[in-house]
Order: sequence, then structure tokens, then C-alpha cells
Amino acid sequence: MPVLQALVSGLTSAVSWEVFPYIIVGSLLGLVIGIIPGIGGHFAMAMAIPFIFRMSPATGIAFILGAHASVAQGGGLTAILFGIPGTGQNAATVLDGPPMTAKGEAGRAVGAAMTACFMGAAFGVFVLALLLPVLRQVVLAFGPPEFFMLALLALTFIAVLSGKGISVNRGLIAGTLGLLFSFVGMCNVTGIRRFTFGSMELWSGLPMVAVMLGLFAVAEMLHLWIEGGSLARKATEMKARAMQQQIFQGVFDTLRNWWLVIRCSAIGTTIGLIPGLGSSSAAFLAYAHAKQTSKNPEEFGKGAVEGVIGPESANDAVEGGALACTVAFGLPGSSSMAILLTALLILGVQPGRELMVQRLDLVFVMIWTVVLGNLFGTLAGIVLVNPLARVTFLRSSVLVPVLLAVVLTGAFVVRGVMFDIVIAFIFGLLGYAMKKLDYSRPAFIIGLILGIMVEKNFYLSSKLYGGTFFLQPVALVLLVITLVILVYNIYVMVKGERRHYSRAG
Repeated sequence: MPVLQALVSGLTSAVSWEVFPYIIVGSLLGLVIGIIPGIGGHFAMAMAIPFIFRMSPATGIAFILGAHASVAQGGGLTAILFGIPGTGQNAATVLDGPPMTAKGEAGRAVGAAMTACFMGAAFGVFVLALLLPVLRQVVLAFGPPEFFMLALLALTFIAVLSGKGISVNRGLIAGTLGLLFSFVGMCNVTGIRRFTFGSMELWSGLPMVAVMLGLFAVAEMLHLWIEGGSLARKATEMKARAMQQQIFQGVFDTLRNWWLVIRCSAIGTTIGLIPGLGSSSAAFLAYAHAKQTSKNPEEFGKGAVEGVIGPESANDAVEGGALACTVAFGLPGSSSMAILLTALLILGVQPGRELMVQRLDLVFVMIWTVVLGNLFGTLAGIVLVNPLARVTFLRSSVLVPVLLAVVLTGAFVVRGVMFDIVIAFIFGLLGYAMKKLDYSRPAFIIGLILGIMVEKNFYLSSKLYGGTFFLQPVALVLLVITLVILVYNIYVMVKGERRHYSRAG
């Protein structure tokens, strides 16, 4: 399908009466979930998955991406109003958002953040649209050896970049553990049953939806339940009128700083193209860039509006780059994109060559959904900022049972077996343990998803080219990059440990 024709077809589909309402509902869901501290975009997408099974591909994509599109905007609200980042990608906003609130400029900060999020998201998907012709040609040049090496490279990026300092090994362990769990069930090459322990329910592998819901949603519910109290227990409610008067000032602040928005959005999009770096890294890099290029860097940390605009522009622009990796190569660039990849498979859409060549209109449905979802999230966030913020004052003892019931129902309805609820609980406990011990859940889930791709392409590569398949030109380059990244990060980790022990001695 020609790119221009796909663009028009995608826009027509996105604004149709069949699809557009789901963008609105998904955006509102994502905005509310983003406001609840500690849950994040992956929870919003995991909650949406059980509802998409009977939907058309365009409708299902619109609903789940709409839910994801506005999460950062909701998280920005709590970061600014209460000093509690609703998601990890809003952590950098805490540096200048709460100081603006303390100065009586909460509305200005909210208006700036909402507008910057929308502009950043629009920039990211615009870059994706420009890259589509190039990505189509690249995908056609990739065969089994290249996809195998690309999957290994993605796992390496995600593992080593999910850890910090000497804890890089935890990212490697989590990614490898996810890879091992992907081998449960029948081998897709030989048909041999592996690690099923006599259970017929495991013949087809671990139920992906139950695993996703357990690892992210159930784990977060356990965390909130154990923490107890109110979600915003350290915050005080804001008056709506005082906030609304300043919102338009924040909007104009962002428009006046359009060049800063473009630069920070470019940082976010570039980071998104690298699997594993994620929105948090992009937000802090953009914050540092905004401070370094500011005429008044001494105001940062004390309530500078540029300190809100920079990170909020970057954290939404990331999704354009991450979406490019996902739709072109089937390599999720983040945990949210891993859930999107699962949703695409549920909807019968195969990322990679088929999607980029035969169903390009669906890619543009994703692009327009991100734009429209962010636009609606921006408008809804500005209008409903105070009522939605009150969600954070609900006690966890009230909120958790309701959300947990929805999550477990979603795990059950996929196949209609109680076994999936058990799996959701098991992986919920595993996810909670990983959260407390600082092991990377994104690395785990992406390892789980990429495991099948790794195994299938390794088998095909071996059959087509023998044991030297990795000597194919592109595959060899990818292998060298993977080894360099691993060796460098292991060197940094060992050097850090030696320095730590020398100081201790």
C-alpha cells in the first residue's frame, strides 16, 4: 500500500464513528490511571487488553494506544500538584513542578506540562511517519539471521540499560529469566513439550495476558495494598479556580518555548529508537539539556517553567521512536510497547514485513491515535485537573479490591479457565518481588516476548546457512555491536565494584 494512501486511510479510520469513541474512552482511562502514583502506562495498557478480543484491529489499537497516550499527562499532574510522580517517566518533572506549586503557580505548570506532552507526542509520531519509507526497505532486507541478532541486541540493550551502576547484572538476570520462561510449552519447531509438568494448560505456553496482568497490574495492587493509607497521603487538595486561572499562561509559555520543545522532543524520539532506555532516561536528559541551554540556569530546581516543559516534551516523544522498533521489527522498545505487541498479536496483526507492507494503514491508525489521544488527554487534563486529582485521595483499601477484581476478571475471560487466574497471582507475586528487589520487569517481559522470535529465527538461520549464519554481513555487524555493549558494561560494572571495595577497605 502506498504511504500517502495509507496515511489518508489511517486518518479516515481513526476519526470514524467506529474507532474515535474508543480513542476518547482509552485516553480518559489512561489519564485517570496516570494520576494514581506508582501504577504507570503499562498498567493502563494491561487493563485494556481483556476488552479488545472482540474488536477489529483498528478499534483495538485505538483503545489500547489511546489508554497509553495520556498516561504521562496524568502522571505529570500528580508530579506537579503533589510532588509524587504518577509514573516513572514523570520523575524529572518533580524537580521544578512542586516548586512552582509552592510559589502559587500550579496552574501554570499544569498548562505547560499538558501542552508540552501533546507537542512532544506529535513530534515523535511525525518523525515515525517520515521514517516509514526507510523502515519498509530495511525490513525487506532482513532475514532470519538478521532478526535473530537484532533480537539479541534488543535483549542486551534492555538488560544493561535497565540496571544502574553495579546493579546491571540484575537487568541481565531479569532478561534471561524472561527468555527461559518463553520456552514453556510446545516447541514451535519440533513440537516437543517442555516444562509443562503434566499440565495441558501449559502446552500452548504461558498465557501472555495473564502473565502481563500479573507482572504489572497484580504486582502494583499488592504494593498499594501493603503500603496502605491514601495514595496521596502527603498531599493537600488544591482549589480548582486558582489553578484554572493560570493554565492558559502555561500553555503560552510552552508555545513561546517552541524551540526548546522541538530539541527535547528530538532527544526523546532518539532515545525511543534505542530499546531499553525508556522515557525516564529521556526526561532526565531533556531536563539537563534545558538547564544547560537556559539563560537562567540558577532558577532550575526552584520553579522554572522550562524545567517542566523539557522533560514533559521528551517523555511523550519517546513513544514515536519506540513504536518504530515495534511495528517495523517486532522488537518492543519498552515495557508498554511489549504489551502493545501482545495486543497486536491478539488482534491478528503480525508486526514486521506484513504490517509495514500489506497493512500500513494500521500503522497510521497508531500514529493518529497517539496524536488524537494526547490532544484529548491535554484538553481533559486541563478541564478536569482538580476532580481527577481527587482519585489519589481514595484509600488503597477501597481502590485495590475494585481494580484487582477487574484485573483477575480480565485474566479469566481470555480462555475461561481458572488456571489463568492462578498464573496471574503467581506472576503478581514474582512482579512484586522484582519491584522490591529492583529487578527489571520490562527486561523480563521483553525477554519473554522475544524468546519465541529468538528460537524460531535461530532454527531457520541454522537450516538456511548452517553454523556460520552469524557471518552474514548485517548479522555480523549486529553481533559485534552486541558484544561491544556487553563487554563495555561488564567492564564498567567490574570497575565500579573494585572502586566500591577499595573505598570500603
